[in-house]
Amino acid sequence: MFFYISFLRPPPTSCANTLSITPQIANDLRTELFEPDGVQDIYYSWLSLATGAETKPVKLTTWRGEASAYKEIPVPLPRSAANGAWRLVLGSSPMSSGVRLDAESPLPLGVMSMPILLGKPQSSKVKAKLQDQIERVYSFGEDKRVRITEQTSFDLDKKIWDSGIGLSAWLVSSPPSFLSSPDPLHILELGAGTGMVSIVLGALRPDDHIIATDVESAMPLLEHNIAANDSRVQAAVLDWDEEEFPECVRECEALDMIIMADVAYNTASFPSLVRTLKGLVNSSAKRPRVIMGYKVRDAGERALWAMAEAAGIELTLVGRRAGAGGMPVEIWDSKQ
Repeated sequence: MFFYISFLRPPPTSCANTLSITPQIANDLRTELFEPDGVQDIYYSWLSLATGAETKPVKLTTWRGEASAYKEIPVPLPRSAANGAWRLVLGSSPMSSGVRLDAESPLPLGVMSMPILLGKPQSSKVKAKLQDQIERVYSFGEDKRVRITEQTSFDLDKKIWDSGIGLSAWLVSSPPSFLSSPDPLHILELGAGTGMVSIVLGALRPDDHIIATDVESAMPLLEHNIAANDSRVQAAVLDWDEEEFPECVRECEALDMIIMADVAYNTASFPSLVRTLKGLVNSSAKRPRVIMGYKVRDAGERALWAMAEAAGIELTLVGRRAGAGGMPVEIWDSKQ
């Protein structure tokens, strides 16, 4: 399980003199608050869009679990904030707000606001609009960084989930041997959501042909994240309830790998998901590996394994990513 710093009350798009937020640390569903052993400090800094410079992280508040929930906290503005666009950064460490995918850590994941126009006077009759997006930065290796934008709403395809982080971290730290191939691979992701797993994989293997698929409603944010990372990943609509695959998938005659994370939360979708998997595997000129990141949420989800096996896809547990404790993210592989 991972815990996430977020804005229960997000910052405004602009402000003149004062700024208040309501920070929260909770699980990916926002149903379980982070209860630290002791206390967990939250640090803030400001990132200037004009210069790229970031102020030194300073303690904003101390999170004590439920006792700290719903508290509005004033945030001091940067001293040089006159008429400029800045991002508010919250982290669990004074060292960095980013997330290292290649290092397991129990600390909550940091967050960054969208740009806030500071120092601009506003009419007292106009209420500042609150932001509806956030961004998190994930780093790995010596210099690789991936920036993923999420919606603050609860749309399932527009936010990060534990399995996406766990699978991405596993691909970075413990990749299967076939990913060391010098030849470009053909990879397809099902239920890509924000695109994190495909974008991380694209950063690891920039010459691969990677198609990140999801339903139509996921495309704007998925395409935004691909473009924001200068990634060569291709976005495509693939609805599990549709019989025909998109043209770009049909043109990919031989898939090397199918990846997916957090696709088991809706048991009603299992027949469509398994039919889609079976169709992709059977239509490929060579049998692709199927790799899945999964976090236990309900015992009924385990029915997916038997359904996949009946379709000729047998998944084996090959790894785990623990995060901050609790139920780990499991990595399953159909390796032959």
